Amino acid sequence: MGTLMDCEQVRELLDAYALGAADPADAAVVEEHVADCVRCWGELSKGQQTAALLALTVHMEEAPARLGERIIAQAQRERSLGTKAPSIWSRMRMPWPATAAALGAASLTALVVSAFFGLQVQDLRNKNSDLQTQLASSTSQIQQQLQTTSKQLADQQSIFTVLADDHRVQVPVTNPAGSGSADAYYTWSPAQQKGFLLCEGLPALVAGTMFELWVVTKSGSAQKANPMQSFDSSNGTCQVTMDYSALSGTPAGIGITVENAPMSASQHASWLLYGNLATN
Repeated sequence: MGTLMDCEQVRELLDAYALGAADPADAAVVEEHVADCVRCWGELSKGQQTAALLALTVHMEEAPARLGERIIAQAQRERSLGTKAPSIWSRMRMPWPATAAALGAASLTALVVSAFFGLQVQDLRNKNSDLQTQLASSTSQIQQQLQTTSKQLADQQSIFTVLADDHRVQVPVTNPAGSGSADAYYTWSPAQQKGFLLCEGLPALVAGTMFELWVVTKSGSAQKANPMQSFDSSNGTCQVTMDYSALSGTPAGIGITVENAPMSASQHASWLLYGNLATN
């Protein structure tokens, strides 16, 4: 029977006992006390869980190359001297009760704790992956917004450039057959080689089609229709800007057609709207 201690004295020994570092006398006192004290037994259980966690987080180092040889040599010397080395069970003080069942409970606790933290790590990885996906999606949306904003600014700049030209020309763009409700005006600057088209009353598109804006240029007696920009309209209106400075020849007309999307025909469809740009 060990020396009786109160709870405060026993709790000072619990951490050493949980780590297997208490001397035999103190270990006996702890075992005797926790057998009848629920609170101290609970504190001991917490200490054992902490010890299991420490075992899981210890950094494993590679053993020195000749360590095994030294251990075998030491064992042979002890045997030749007739000394009986203490058993491994006596060297390693197990938490109370020191039985195979206690070993199984400690191992189970370690496995449960390991699995818990494994799930926590996996959950953090999943959250990190979700954040990266959200960030990539947000970045893509921001880039699209920047592109849209840049295009809008460029369009506004083109419109201001045309309107600032005192010699700008406004041309009605109408249906050649005089039918339909679509109406448009093209304002352009021959000097700046830029223009913008405003339209309303465009017909609704069927699936798989789009509007195409063309500039017809004239070189000598030859004319060529140059596709400039595809666009859609959900409400029958449009605001389209263009820079035709890269075109060869003199602008002679501007027209709108309805084409299949994507446009692959070498020839344009019949004119939905057309305006004459000839200046002479």
